[in-house]
Amino acid sequence: MVEAVKRNYPQREIAEASFRYQGEVESGERGIVGVNRYLEGNDDEPIPLLRIDPALERKQVDRLQASRAQRDGAAVERALAELRQAAGPEGGNLMEPLLTCARAAASEGEIIEALQDVFGTYTETPVF
Repeated sequence: MVEAVKRNYPQREIAEASFRYQGEVESGERGIVGVNRYLEGNDDEPIPLLRIDPALERKQVDRLQASRAQRDGAAVERALAELRQAAGPEGGNLMEPLLTCARAAASEGEIIEALQDVFGTYTETPVF
């Protein structure tokens, strides 16, 4: 399987199956209730889009900054170091270090960054 992943075989198969499936839906060969079969209401009405107020982003950033100002920074750094240690080459169960990070009020971004320090970041190679 490792060799198949290196050669992008699973990704290619998934992409081809998705392409076939979407073609079947769009041609009407495959029916989906509420999408291309048994529709209700007026199709001329646009679907309302969810628009997030930009003020909410600012509010969330302010909440994060307030949380960071109130927490014990040293405890957060210790918890993140413990997480990196547990995720290291010797491995181990990450649940307890993750809970310690959460209890110390480490942000989701900080926890992810700590894990990326150990595991790196995977970027899928696009296959077309």
